[in-house]
Amino acid sequence: MKTQKWIKLTALALLSGVMFISCQKEEAFTPDTAESLNYTVRPDFATLDTRPQEVIDQFMVTGDDALAVKLDENSAKPGTKYALVVGISNYAGTANDLTYCDEDADDWKSQLLSEGYSVTSIKDLSATKSNIESALATLASQSIAGNEIAFVYSGHGSSGNIVTTDLYYINSSWFETTFSNATSTKMMFTFDACEIGAMATDLNATGRVIAVGSSKNTYSYDGDASMQNGVFTYYQMVGFDSMNYIYVEPDFSYAVTQMKAWAKSVGVRVAPSFKDSYAGDFDL
Repeated sequence: MKTQKWIKLTALALLSGVMFISCQKEEAFTPDTAESLNYTVRPDFATLDTRPQEVIDQFMVTGDDALAVKLDENSAKPGTKYALVVGISNYAGTANDLTYCDEDADDWKSQLLSEGYSVTSIKDLSATKSNIESALATLASQSIAGNEIAFVYSGHGSSGNIVTTDLYYINSSWFETTFSNATSTKMMFTFDACEIGAMATDLNATGRVIAVGSSKNTYSYDGDASMQNGVFTYYQMVGFDSMNYIYVEPDFSYAVTQMKAWAKSVGVRVAPSFKDSYAGDFDL
């Protein structure tokens, strides 16, 4: 296990010593579990960003900066499954680090590989603005009819933005425009980050299932050492691995329900959800 990189939070953050009921990865959370361990919040990154506002403004990437990616009908082989997984625990500046986002990426990569996806994984200091944008453009170009597409992100979020390791904010409107030419009718997106709910709205289109670990104004959380995941991702993995869900809809529903039960037990407010615009049952 790698050395934990707990967040150095401001007054808006929860104390790292807050305790909660333990749960093992092979079983769902129950109030009867006895052992208490720690968890930490994945806060709105804007509460940690101490750069001058004029600098932050230069690090904002919106739909105005995006181009609708042209589909690659020649090299994107029809009937193929393509996935991009991004997990960032290691950010520029130690005060910005998270704990289990790279583990989230590893678990999703393993899951998607087991389902036959060709997976590109970008983690930690490699997850720069340039690398993420390039990989997303490639994924968008592969989203032709007949192909199955998956995108996973775990890391900091803020007001509908993912945050790259080099501290760029990439907005949901950028994602919307980038994938606007997609003709694939089977696409899955999942985001384990705070204030990320706008992704479920802006990316929504026929044939897509989009899961978000928070709403537009709530946080997501890193679990404890027994989970070794973000809480939302943890329950997604339990759903696949222990509940034996085949389809993403019951898996995501389970993760939403269990994260809310976990939050109630520790006294925090969460609002995970998913939007299902896929006709039928979505099997990875």
